[in-house]
Amino acid sequence: MPWGGTLDNFKPAIQYFQRLQKNEPIVPKQTAYARVLSGEIPILIDYDFNAYRAEYKDHADVAFVIPTEGTIAMPYVMALVKNAPHPANGKKVLDFVLSKQGQALWANAFLRPVIPSAMSPQTSAKFLPASDYARVKPVNYEQMGNVQQGFVKLYLANVR
Repeated sequence: MPWGGTLDNFKPAIQYFQRLQKNEPIVPKQTAYARVLSGEIPILIDYDFNAYRAEYKDHADVAFVIPTEGTIAMPYVMALVKNAPHPANGKKVLDFVLSKQGQALWANAFLRPVIPSAMSPQTSAKFLPASDYARVKPVNYEQMGNVQQGFVKLYLANVR
């Protein structure tokens, strides 16, 4: 990102949030989806699937954008529960979700599939082009987890 910052240097992020505070942002403790649909919240930093759902299912006057500077990817996580009573059924669910058919269902719910070919051309046309998604970068989640408490302390001390 051109503003700098890393998981070892939060200063640019803290400075960004301090500048953002001047706009008196609404920071909801729960989902803000209904408040966006009503127009109460004009700009929301959120997941793409919520914007696509608002636009195509709820016919809201919204548009999803990926900032020029880029953003991060936040994957959905699924796992088997250790010692669950029916692990074979759990594996079947995971196998289905990760199949082309299962991924097509997710794509139709505006969740980008891990199997890109599972997305139909009609559904793909509702998403931003791949060139926009090229600005989405992965994060080292283990490192992020290790430094999260430090960021929270800095944020609470300097922004909130």
